Amino acid sequence: MVVVAFITAAMICVMSIFNGIENLVKELFANFDAPLTVLPREGKVFSDSLLTDTALMNLPGVASYTRVVEEDAWINFGDQNGVVTVKGIDTVFARNSHISGMMYAGSFVLNRKGYDYAVPGLAVCGQLGIPLGTEEPVIININAPVRGRKLSRYREAAFNQAAVMVGGAFSVNAELDARYVFVPLAFAREIFEMDSAVSAIELTLEPDADEAAVRSALEQRLPAELMVQSRYEKNALVYQTNASEKWATFLILVFILLIACFNISASLTMLIIEKRNDIGILSSMGATPQMIRQIFVLEGVLINATGAFSGMLLGLLICQLQVSLGLIRMEGAMVEFYPVLVKTRDVAGIMCTVLLVGSLFSLVLVRVLLRRFAGKTA
Repeated sequence: MVVVAFITAAMICVMSIFNGIENLVKELFANFDAPLTVLPREGKVFSDSLLTDTALMNLPGVASYTRVVEEDAWINFGDQNGVVTVKGIDTVFARNSHISGMMYAGSFVLNRKGYDYAVPGLAVCGQLGIPLGTEEPVIININAPVRGRKLSRYREAAFNQAAVMVGGAFSVNAELDARYVFVPLAFAREIFEMDSAVSAIELTLEPDADEAAVRSALEQRLPAELMVQSRYEKNALVYQTNASEKWATFLILVFILLIACFNISASLTMLIIEKRNDIGILSSMGATPQMIRQIFVLEGVLINATGAFSGMLLGLLICQLQVSLGLIRMEGAMVEFYPVLVKTRDVAGIMCTVLLVGSLFSLVLVRVLLRRFAGKTA
């Protein structure tokens, strides 16, 4: 019973931690990615005229939208170099994406007093040795490849070069922090020579908008060259990986539960041995083998159920303590403590699994033990 209780508690805790991590990932990407993004079906850019402002503004449920220019570039600071993704955005993105709340240093400013600013990820700053929190202006160089010019032939002339000041550093997660540098949309269009093209159009929805309905209406207005992706679809690999790890861990714990059920066999074996005389008396009084089996099966089920419900209470208590007190810390992560999110359907699924496995195990085990130790009465 004790082993079943601990396994049940472990299953609830592990599943709740995975739920917490999944929820944290969703929140982090929600601060970075728009709910819906219009992208080209082929290639990396599309003409700015394919989707007009009128078509976007008249779409029910859309709060705002922003055109985005996103391309890889080579940047350098002093003697340090690196390849990043430069994302050109406008003030609408800064206002609606909540990225300003993810700033590690400085502020999310892209233009001030007529000067352009860049906001790199924290890992990009670390890679290039960009100082943070200094009063002196920090300038980085962005080098964008010119289409049609080969590096081997044109050397430095194969790049459009521009210097820009650093306004601060954001921190969302390790992947995004090491990849992105935000710059003003006009700056990105100039350096990438994309005056009449964009990489994407990102849409922010109203709080009470139905994302599926907005997407359906948007797809009806899109030309054949464009498509719509949700935030989940853009980061499908991240979500699928987390879900796969969650259920793989669950199956491992179920396997451990099967092993733990052998502890019930010890209790039932001793019980049947001790009650051999009582089994004989019940048989002489007219009890059928089926009735005797039901008595011992019920005993096994009660042992398993007691362990399951005790483990459920223990697991929920541990989860609540983690939420309230932060028992386990996450070193060097975006949050101080391991996130935990208890879902009722997960707890119900775990309890059903534990009770079903324990009941089936007791049913088979009692039949075998009675045949072995109680002779013909089984």
